[in-house]
Amino acid sequence: MIKKLRVSEFEAILDTVDPNRDGHVSLQEYMAFMISHETENVKSSKEIESAFRALSSEGKPYATKEELYQNLTPEQADYCVSYMKPYVDGKGRELPTAFDQAVFTRSIFMN
Repeated sequence: MIKKLRVSEFEAILDTVDPNRDGHVSLQEYMAFMISHETENVKSSKEIESAFRALSSEGKPYATKEELYQNLTPEQADYCVSYMKPYVDGKGRELPTAFDQAVFTRSIFMN
């Protein structure tokens, strides 16, 4: 049997998968949904790292503060900025406003 959704339930779903309400679910919106709501189904930190790489341009090993705020909800971006460590490149240089997504995702799986 198909359950009828109340308007409030449907609105809650739209808030989650199409927060800007443009009628389309972009890759960034889908990945934000996956990061925030599907972590219980994630089997490895590599899956979360892949989601972050989709959010950052060019599949970099880090996400910038700007990318986080462009692609996640303000609450999700605030959380990431608060808990993600700054990204340090192979030469030991810290990149301003860049966050290390690999270290962050591994720390989630250790807890």
